[in-house]
Amino acid sequence: MEDIKIPSRRFYNNKHYFLDYENKVLRVEENILKEMQSNKPGTFKGFKKITGSALSNILKLTSFDSQFKGFVNICRFDMPIINTMYVDAGKAVEPKVIERIQPKFDEVIQRFEAEQYNYDYFKSNELFGGLPDGYVENQKLIIEIKTVGEKNLEKWTTNGVTPGYIKQAQLYTYLMGAKKFTIVGCFLKKEDYDHPELVDVRFRKIKNWNYELNEAQVLDDMKKCKDFFDKYTSLGVSPQWDEKVDMDLIKYLACTNEQEWKELYLKWVEDEKRKSSEQ
Repeated sequence: MEDIKIPSRRFYNNKHYFLDYENKVLRVEENILKEMQSNKPGTFKGFKKITGSALSNILKLTSFDSQFKGFVNICRFDMPIINTMYVDAGKAVEPKVIERIQPKFDEVIQRFEAEQYNYDYFKSNELFGGLPDGYVENQKLIIEIKTVGEKNLEKWTTNGVTPGYIKQAQLYTYLMGAKKFTIVGCFLKKEDYDHPELVDVRFRKIKNWNYELNEAQVLDDMKKCKDFFDKYTSLGVSPQWDEKVDMDLIKYLACTNEQEWKELYLKWVEDEKRKSSEQ
C-alpha cells in the first residue's frame, strides 16, 4: 500500500469523551468539559465558535443535517474530510470566479485570506465566526462562491439555492453589517474535480442569486444557535445521534487510540478508491 498520511487527531473515545450507545449520546469527559467551559469560544482550549457552515446542522435544515454533528463540531471532536476533492476544487476555482466577476463591480472585491484571519474574520463576536469569500464595500454586499456539480444548476434554478448556503451567507452579511448578499455558483463538470487547477471558468456556467438581508430571520437563527450552544455546552452531553445520518461520525468517534483510527482511516481511503473506480 502506498504511503498514506493519517490525519492527526487530539481526542479519543473513553479518554476525552464517552460514547453512550444505550442513550445514543456523547458525553464529554468532566475535566475536558470544565477546561472548554473556562476558555472563550474560538480559543484553542475552548469550544469552537459557530460558523456559517455549522448553521445547517444546528438548525436541521435538511434530512442530512444532524444536531449531533453540530455539537461534535462545537467540541472540536469532528472527523477530517476523507475525500477532499470538493474542498480542493473550491480552493482552486473560487479565486478564478472572483476574477471572472470582478468587472461587474466598480470597486475591487475584498478577499479574506484564511491564514491572515485564522479562518475567522469576525473576531469581535464571541460566539459566531467565519470567513466570507468576498465583500464589495461601496455596495455593502457579501459574495459567497459555491463550486458545485453542473447538475445543481437546474436544481437551484428550479428549487432555489441550498438552504444552508443561504443561511451561511446571510449570517456573514449580518455580522459584516451589510444589507445584501449574492451567492455565485460555478457549475463544474465531473472531470473538473480531477484537476481543478486547470479549470477555465470562461467555459463553465456561472450564475448568481441575489438576496436582501432578512434581519428578523437571521436574528432568530442566531438565537436558536445560541440556545443550542448554551444548553449542550453546559450539559456536556450531545443531542441523540441518528445512525442513518451519523454512522461514519460514530465510527470515527468510537476510536480509542491512534492505531484504531489508522485502521479505520485506511479502510475509508480504500473504500473511496473503490467507489471512484466503479464510477
